[in-house]
Amino acid sequence: MALLIDDIKNELHFVGKYWRMSGRPTICILIREEHMRDVHFKEMLDLLAMLKKGDCDGLKIRTGRLQNLISSSCIEHLDFLHLLSPDDLPNIEAFQQLEHASLGYQSLTDIPKAIIYNEPTYDFKEFQQRSSRDILEALSSTDTLHGQSQLLGILYFREGPNFWTENGTVKERLERLTRQAGALRHWSVVRYCSSVLRKLVDSISPNITSILVCGKQITVGVFGHEEVVIDKPLTPKEVEEIIYSKCQVHDIYQAVLQQEIILYVGRLISTTPQLFQGILKIRIGWVLQAMILHMKFLSTSPPPLESLSPSELRKVLYRVLTLSDNGTNSLLTIHQRRQIEGALCRVPKNFYDRVWDIMTRTSEGIIVEGYHLPQQPTLTEMTVYDLKFATEVEMFLSRVALPEYRQILVELIMVVYLILERNPELSFNATIDMNKLVEEAFIMYQKDNGGDHEGDMSQFFDSPTTITASYLARAVMNHLLKCAPEQSYSRELCCVS
Repeated sequence: MALLIDDIKNELHFVGKYWRMSGRPTICILIREEHMRDVHFKEMLDLLAMLKKGDCDGLKIRTGRLQNLISSSCIEHLDFLHLLSPDDLPNIEAFQQLEHASLGYQSLTDIPKAIIYNEPTYDFKEFQQRSSRDILEALSSTDTLHGQSQLLGILYFREGPNFWTENGTVKERLERLTRQAGALRHWSVVRYCSSVLRKLVDSISPNITSILVCGKQITVGVFGHEEVVIDKPLTPKEVEEIIYSKCQVHDIYQAVLQQEIILYVGRLISTTPQLFQGILKIRIGWVLQAMILHMKFLSTSPPPLESLSPSELRKVLYRVLTLSDNGTNSLLTIHQRRQIEGALCRVPKNFYDRVWDIMTRTSEGIIVEGYHLPQQPTLTEMTVYDLKFATEVEMFLSRVALPEYRQILVELIMVVYLILERNPELSFNATIDMNKLVEEAFIMYQKDNGGDHEGDMSQFFDSPTTITASYLARAVMNHLLKCAPEQSYSRELCCVS
């Protein structure tokens, strides 16, 4: 319900801000009985009361009967209809009035609320090795939504959507199960069935376009596995093929969860673009990993993401994006904050400009995770403000597997820039291998704090920025001294007047 209310408010403000046609925009809000049964329907009533008063968060609203608003509305004439033959026109039938034996509900508050549905969940992986006959027998004796969805999913992938069961085909039963689980708000079953049926959320292509228009890129793929970069608008069919080919094979729920995150990011970036400041490439799988980590760090037994309602999922996303402003930052350790920030792929302000400045002082370029970004022809073919250069930088950062290690690399790059900026006579005469610099810094940290340098880096990741920066700076200076030429630097820089 909270998600629906936010969507209504966002749509109203969007139309109010960008409406340029003659007449007033007329919006119709459809409220269903399932909305009235929601436990949070009172929030919808508060919104309707706000609209009735004529104000929605500072936006002037006028409500009334449709026939009274038509005269001042924007009327669009369908001039193209005369080009179609009568046979090509859609056959539109009027709705029939339903006959009720009773007067129905006397008040909106009289509608009974939906009951919170709970059921035990079991592991059905063993049925992957069982015959289809055994699965059908188990299906006939299973009454839980979770169990039915799991067994039907196995049959769907093994026998196909048209495989006949006791109560219809597998596809038909999955469709019914989706509607039933939706009415009972059993979100994990809804997402599982939707993924099996390869469903696609509405308006995903326009939301992808909204993200791209803001100068961002999107990657789709499960955390720790192959990702696909989306840097141009795609049709819904192309989006479906990318998402299900890259996500479903590794995590069946992520094929649907990633669609939801794209939808929420597209809406948030249109209304509050500052949430994505410092994030050039929005890696959807890594964003979900940041959400999982956030819930894990703040709760002893967090529910899985697939079991959250759409509004709860959106709230978790918002809390992760506003981590430094919502007060939960102080509840996390330094290591945990690095994990979340690294998973969001957020970088400091002017970060890519700093990398450019480093490249100008590095004759052989930079290496990260085996990816070499050479000085030439990079500097001659690109400019400091070129989006292509920022994309190249993100390319080698995307090769890092651990979010916290990526964050340390970002800190290292800032340290290198500060050293070069404050010492204009210095430059790198050999390739900068960022991974080796981090390794050398960690070895020095282990020597000073005891322990084997080949051990776990968790303690290093959990150290404050002032401490990690000092060891990173020592590693950078050691590298500069090793690759320094035998001759001294320019006499002009060393002369005393």
